[in-house]
Amino acid sequence: MFTAMVLACAMGTASPETCIEALDELGPYATKQECYVRVKEMAQALALTIPVPMQFYFKCDKVKGVTL
Repeated sequence: MFTAMVLACAMGTASPETCIEALDELGPYATKQECYVRVKEMAQALALTIPVPMQFYFKCDKVKGVTL
């Protein structure tokens, strides 16, 4: 099981304090591929919401203690 996280940072800034962390509330996902699909959806939604050019970083973390 994987959970999705996106970090959106304004382009040209070097400070992590200027970034927005978005944690997914729909998961967890059974596969990493499903998680990546969700990450893309989240990044698109953030890009539409925030009018500043953004750089996106993401990760799909394994959920600890959860097995299929």
